[in-house]
Amino acid sequence: MKRQTLNPSKVARVAALKQLLTTAKSVAVVDYTGLKVAQATQLRRDIKAAGGEMKVEKNTLFKLAVDKKDLNINGLSAFIFSLQDEVSALKVLQDFIKKSGVGEFKAGLWNDQILGSAEIESLAKTPPLEMSIAKLMFILEYHTSKLVRTLDAIIKSQGGVTN
Repeated sequence: MKRQTLNPSKVARVAALKQLLTTAKSVAVVDYTGLKVAQATQLRRDIKAAGGEMKVEKNTLFKLAVDKKDLNINGLSAFIFSLQDEVSALKVLQDFIKKSGVGEFKAGLWNDQILGSAEIESLAKTPPLEMSIAKLMFILEYHTSKLVRTLDAIIKSQGGVTN
């Protein structure tokens, strides 16, 4: 039996993918069939601006880098690595898919878990951290001021005297 030698360029590509996987907060696998070169270039720029990176790589090389046997991806795939936070690059991708009608989520990785297409799409729809914090602060402030007004009304209804 002939012994196969490893292609050094493919070994380097797998190593680069492994490096990206260690720094990525989340990863989306996307079918990019029908994507034009100009669209792909713009999408790469937008994802990079959002703190992510887009790689077009062979599925087998990605599977080797991930080292997950149950990851099932076929066809043309682009891999979106969200490096800054979990959702920023995914939101850019979600907006692009909605506007252009090109591409769809195939799978994803988050916290060392494999996500289905619906789960990674749901993660992409998650509001940004700043918006979530602002909503939380509004809710806390609203309910706190409501409590203060209620307690003030109780005190006034008792003639302003408390026991």
